Amino acid sequence: GDGRLTPKGGVREVLITAQLEALGVYTSKSFSLIETGEKLYRSDEPSPTRSAVLVRLNHSHIRFGTFQRHSFEQSAERLEALIDYAVEYYYPELNALEGEEKGTAFLEAVSERTADLTASWMAAGFVHGVLNTDNMNITGESFDYGPYRMLPHYDPMFTAAYFDDFS
Repeated sequence: GDGRLTPKGGVREVLITAQLEALGVYTSKSFSLIETGEKLYRSDEPSPTRSAVLVRLNHSHIRFGTFQRHSFEQSAERLEALIDYAVEYYYPELNALEGEEKGTAFLEAVSERTADLTASWMAAGFVHGVLNTDNMNITGESFDYGPYRMLPHYDPMFTAAYFDDFS
């Protein structure tokens, strides 16, 4: 959306990145949390509220949704250029491949890293509340935490949601 979050949401993200890293989960690093002084309007909590910006460090900020957008817009040229860029900088072992073979190998490599990330979340007891193509990147790092919960025991029916009391 607008790149802003509430100070409360920002503090929660700073805390969860530190916790997940301590548990061995490949995650972004929270670099700084800055209150902007602006009013923030959100439909999921009382508005307006205070606004903040979180600066995080990742190996990549290229999200799944970037590829999804180019695909939706039927822009094969931009999609191919993005794959070429991603392979060059994040998967150089695939540089010798070309065309569809490169795209397929790239998808497989990203899928493997994502599967490793998901398994590490499960092992740590982490449940992401809004997992979508905008909250996943091509290097398999955790980032962009909205609602989440840490579970004391495995429960396949549990969903973290905004209305959880987080106590």
